[in-house]
Amino acid sequence: MLPSAIAGSAYVIGGYYQHLGGVWSQHYTQSTAASQWVNLEEYSLTEGDFDNQFSSLYSDALEDYEYIRVETQKEGDWSYYMIATLMQAYTFQVLADLYGDIPFSEALRGVNVLTPKWETGQAVYDSLLMRIDDAVSKDFSLSSVSKVGYSDIIFGGVPDKEADLDDQLNDWFKFANTLKLKIYMRYVNVDPEKYRSQIVALLAENNFLTKDAKMIAFKNEEDNRNPFYETFIDRLSGNVAASATLLDTLRKSQDPRLDALFNTPELGGGHVAIPQGFYKEAQTQYASYKNLSLPNFNPTAPVYFFTLPEVNFLIAEAQLRYGTEAMAIQYYQMGIDESFKLLGLTPDPTLYQAGGVYEYKGLESIITQKWIAAANTNAIESFFDYNRTGYPDFFDVSPVSTIGEQRPQRLLYPDSERKSNPNTPPLKRIYEKVWWAL
Repeated sequence: MLPSAIAGSAYVIGGYYQHLGGVWSQHYTQSTAASQWVNLEEYSLTEGDFDNQFSSLYSDALEDYEYIRVETQKEGDWSYYMIATLMQAYTFQVLADLYGDIPFSEALRGVNVLTPKWETGQAVYDSLLMRIDDAVSKDFSLSSVSKVGYSDIIFGGVPDKEADLDDQLNDWFKFANTLKLKIYMRYVNVDPEKYRSQIVALLAENNFLTKDAKMIAFKNEEDNRNPFYETFIDRLSGNVAASATLLDTLRKSQDPRLDALFNTPELGGGHVAIPQGFYKEAQTQYASYKNLSLPNFNPTAPVYFFTLPEVNFLIAEAQLRYGTEAMAIQYYQMGIDESFKLLGLTPDPTLYQAGGVYEYKGLESIITQKWIAAANTNAIESFFDYNRTGYPDFFDVSPVSTIGEQRPQRLLYPDSERKSNPNTPPLKRIYEKVWWAL
C-alpha cells in the first residue's frame, strides 16, 4: 500500500500541480496552438477546477497513509509508520498552502465522519509539526520494525541495490528536518519568533537532505510515464510553452540552464518564448507550437518532493533570517551549483562571484534562484514563494486577467466539498491571501 500512496501524492503534485505552479510562477505559459489552460492565464478558476485532484489526494494518498499509520502503530512497526506520517504531512501541507483551510483531523475517518470539519492552515501546520516530531521519536531498534526496502519508492534504493534500513531511515530523518524547516519558514510573515528556537536548533544540527527526495519509478510506456509528461507533453502536445519571464531571465544572464530547461523550436531558430498570457497576440507570429520553445521533459523524469537546490535555498533563507549572512551566502551558492548538477551541467562559480550576474543580494537573490531551480521540478513551490516573499519581483500580471491587477493566491474550495459537506467554509476568492502570505 505504501508505494500506491506515494504514487497518489506524486501523480497530483508532479502532474497538475506542477503545471499550475509552472504557469502561476511564470515558467510556462499557454501556447498559441490551443486554449486548454487559458483559465489559468485569466485567473478565472471555478470550484470545479482541480476538484478531481483534491479528491484524488484524499482518496488515493492521504487515506492510504492513514491506514498504514493506524495499522503499524498497533504493531510498533515504526519504519512504515514514520514514512507514512511524513508523506501524509507533506501532502497535507501542499493542500493547506493551496486552499488555506482544509479538512484535516476528522477527514480520514471513513463512514464514521462523512462531513469533516475544515481547519485553518495555521492549525494544520501546528498539528503537522507535532506529528512529524512524534514519528521520528520512535524506537527503531525494536524487532517489530520492518525492513521497508523497495516498498519505499523514494529512498528504497535503485533497481540493482535495495537500500539498507539504517540508511533508509536516516534519509527519512533528514526529510523530516527539511519538511519541518519548510513549515517553519511559512511563519515568517505572521509570527517570526514562534519557532525561532526550533529553527536555530535545526540549523545547528544541520541534518537536512543531502540527496533529492524523488519518485523514480516511471517507464516510457502509456500510463506509466512521468505525470506531467503524460498529460502536458504527450497527450496535449504543444499546449505548454516557455514563458518569456523565465526564458528571457536566463537568456539575459547567458545562463546555460536555458538549453537544459527548454528546447529550441522544432521549425528552427533560437529559443522563442511568449510573454505571459499573450497567447492570443502571438498567434499571428507563432501560429504553430513548433515555432516555440517547449519544456524539455523526459517521460521517465522523476517527480521531486524536494530537490537539493530547493533544500540549499531553503537553508539559505533560514540562515539569512535566523543565522548568519555568511552561511546564507554559502548555501545560496551551493543551491546554484546543485541546480546546474541536477540538469547535468557543470557549475559555473563566476555567475555568483563578485561582479557576476547572480552575485548575492539578500533574500531577492535566494528566492529568484530558487524559482529558476524549480523549473521542470517543483514549480508549485515557486508559486508559494512568490506569495510569501514577493520575489521574483518582475512577474507580469497576465494581460487577460479577470481580477484586474491582482494575482492568484489560492485555489477555490472544491465543488464536490461544497455540495456534500456543510462544514465547508464560505467561498473565498482566488485573490484572497492564505494565512502566511506577504
